[in-house]
Amino acid sequence: MSYSFNEETGIEDGRTLDLEMLREDLMAELQAINQYQEHIDTLEDEEAIRVLEHIRDDEKEHVAELVKVIRMLDPVQAEKFTKEIL
Repeated sequence: MSYSFNEETGIEDGRTLDLEMLREDLMAELQAINQYQEHIDTLEDEEAIRVLEHIRDDEKEHVAELVKVIRMLDPVQAEKFTKEIL
């Protein structure tokens, strides 16, 4: 598939939908992390806590992977990660 560059958005046309889906996936992963952490904080069984901590950490890896792909597909977003804020 070939893409043409959209100067207004800084994104190659055709990748907009890809980015939208990836960002939705990113939001879902972050929500999952929060939910697992809430459960970890309230559980009493150590084995259940250990399992959920492992799953939560896997979700954090998914976040990192998604961010890497988003940065690759969206140069404007990539620039924001390199810009010093604060």
